[in-house]
Amino acid sequence: MKIIDISQEIRSDMTVYPGDPAFHSHPSSSFKRGDMCEVSELTIGSHCGTHVDAPLHMIPGGATLESMPLDCFIGPCRVLTFSASVITEKMLIEHDIAQGERILLRTDPQGEYTARNGRFNPAVMSMRAAQYLAERCVKLVGIDSPTVENMEICDGEIHRTLLQAGVAILEGLCLEHVTGERYFLSALPLSLTGENGAPCRAVLIEE
Repeated sequence: MKIIDISQEIRSDMTVYPGDPAFHSHPSSSFKRGDMCEVSELTIGSHCGTHVDAPLHMIPGGATLESMPLDCFIGPCRVLTFSASVITEKMLIEHDIAQGERILLRTDPQGEYTARNGRFNPAVMSMRAAQYLAERCVKLVGIDSPTVENMEICDGEIHRTLLQAGVAILEGLCLEHVTGERYFLSALPLSLTGENGAPCRAVLIEE
């Protein structure tokens, strides 16, 4: 069994989505201060690094994180690689996506855009691509960019199209080391009651 980590490292110098809270770690207890253990107080945004979006993120009164079905985030998945910066409906149709699949979109195979180098991956889905995935009732769609939206427009419509259809969204993936297509995905978010999203540790398992 091979495990591939597809999560960003959470670190104080990482780049976060513009306007989102930065990550900070402050010692609460420390060996250096004579305490018997190490404990940290963490400050982190709900959409920091590799993370899951709950419907409440973009839909007023939408479902909160803990109410989302766990089988969205764990199970067989497919990793689809695209060279274009805009993923279209036609591109997805060519992959014959079945109902209930978990789909990860790999658009940065060289790892050019990372939170460490401060460059945001501009790859996005078109509205018709999002509608197609919603119509196919996929369980989850993930992408190796900080958002499924066009960052210049960012009107939330692609999020709403997917989330209203019950499609879980997984953003901020690191897929540059992934070369295959079929894997077992585990991307369970923190169980934060009443929240709009949460970081997760996402991995692909290859039998």
